[in-house]
Amino acid sequence: MRAKRSALVKELLPKLGLTLGTDSTGRPVPLDVSALFKTTPRHIWLEIGFGGGEHLAGQAEANPDVGIIGAEPFMDGVGSLLRHLDERKLSNVRVVADDSRPLLYKLVDACFDRAFLLFPDPWPKKRHHKRRLVNADFLSSLARCLKPNGLIH
Repeated sequence: MRAKRSALVKELLPKLGLTLGTDSTGRPVPLDVSALFKTTPRHIWLEIGFGGGEHLAGQAEANPDVGIIGAEPFMDGVGSLLRHLDERKLSNVRVVADDSRPLLYKLVDACFDRAFLLFPDPWPKKRHHKRRLVNADFLSSLARCLKPNGLIH
């Protein structure tokens, strides 16, 4: 990772990053995403696998009254998104520097108005089947997290 991005991960990720907590018995603590932002957003969106963060940052800039949560397991992508957020002075984004599946299991029901799942399965070979994101279990978890009439892009 480039030095600038590495510095942003150390500086910004603790402020914008989400940690997925558990209670004293080790059970996941349900996460209410509306409480993550200083002011209550008009809508809350989720972007899964944001890559370099170009789309997420563009959506955040174009929709400053929307809170956006992005999940990405690759730290180079997280660093790139943080650079976009820093350069554009965007404060309506929270980041999960991890796979989205653990996040979905900890969310309260019907918390997102929209979810972006762009280029989700670049694993065409059978041996990569376990890496594929779009399957019945995942879609069921995502549907639970969407509000009625919520959209998946």
